[in-house]
Amino acid sequence: MKKITMTVKLPLFRPTHAKQEMYRTMRSEFARLLNRVLDIKRQQPALNAKDIDHLLKKESILPSTTRQEARKLALSRYEEWEMNKTTKSFPRFKEKQTILFNNQNWRLRYDNGRLKLGIPTIEKGILTLEKYVPVQTNDYTEFWVQTLLTGEWDRTSKHYHPSFERIIEIKKGQGQLYEKKKRWYFAFSVTLIMRETEKPVQGKTVGVDRGLKMIAVAGCGQTGEYLIFHGRHLGHIRRNYHRLRRQLQTAKNRKAIKRLGCKERRIVHYWNHVISKRIVQFAEQTGATVIKLERLKGIRQMKRHWKRSDRNIHSWSFFDLEKKIQYKAEQKGLTVEYVDPYKTSQQCFRCGNVKRTNRRGSLFQCSCGYTKQADVNASFVISARPSIAG
Repeated sequence: MKKITMTVKLPLFRPTHAKQEMYRTMRSEFARLLNRVLDIKRQQPALNAKDIDHLLKKESILPSTTRQEARKLALSRYEEWEMNKTTKSFPRFKEKQTILFNNQNWRLRYDNGRLKLGIPTIEKGILTLEKYVPVQTNDYTEFWVQTLLTGEWDRTSKHYHPSFERIIEIKKGQGQLYEKKKRWYFAFSVTLIMRETEKPVQGKTVGVDRGLKMIAVAGCGQTGEYLIFHGRHLGHIRRNYHRLRRQLQTAKNRKAIKRLGCKERRIVHYWNHVISKRIVQFAEQTGATVIKLERLKGIRQMKRHWKRSDRNIHSWSFFDLEKKIQYKAEQKGLTVEYVDPYKTSQQCFRCGNVKRTNRRGSLFQCSCGYTKQADVNASFVISARPSIAG
């Protein structure tokens, strides 16, 4: 069986000022507990989870389940530090920390036609319907919420896909409450457990060439169709953030550097979502059953061969893009396979000739007379290459 994990984000619908102040109090207390657990563990390494929970119970107003989530997260960070403390500084959590909830301790339900969220808070008494807060949905989130609550597919929805019939179980995961730009959101993970199917008969194949000037080029050699994602805009973003980091490093403003890095990562993740979604849609439109990617292990070690590419190759997440393509493709019933990346940019798609001089910048010209944009040719070559073990 295959497991695919996705995230659903729901904005809270006009929470009252009292609710927002309560959430901010919980957020501050959650962050305090995280750092408290780190300090306790550093001072008393032999202390076990049960003893730590007993200490936290005496000094915190948070519900027991929320305290336990704080303890779990802090101990996981502590263990990571223990393994790498020669190279990493002791971890600390920021004040505006996302509040975590176990999958058994948050609930969604409809009340008078409106979706509401129930989470453990510092309010007195048990969690009654009056303490639930309304949340907003759109077509996409409504589709997945309905499926999660009823266990049935809305086959009339534009978000439904026949490949969803392979899903044999849907499990809700951990929930997160956080504030962003003065708005509160609740996000939760959903794990789709999919039944394995027989490998489909090899049909059309789409190859994806990833790079720097062109973040990704998807091409189907059998039909000659292709899709290009230019990297000009994204390259400008990377250079701008690199310049800002250098200025902040000169000023020794570490907090601002950290905030800047988080913002850049969010931008990268957003564009990887956009690119991966469009690649999968392109594969569906061409009638492809397989998406082929280059196996790019060790890509960062290759930076010494490229001029002026060191910061670009280290600031773009090829692995993140690969994983997003993989899980989006599997959702749609497509197969993702890998090929050997050796000289894909120098091989001619038409005759198979491999020669370094075939590629001249962004133009590919072979002695057989074949001419193509270089990255498009590479995507065609990838689509035609035999698969290797992933």
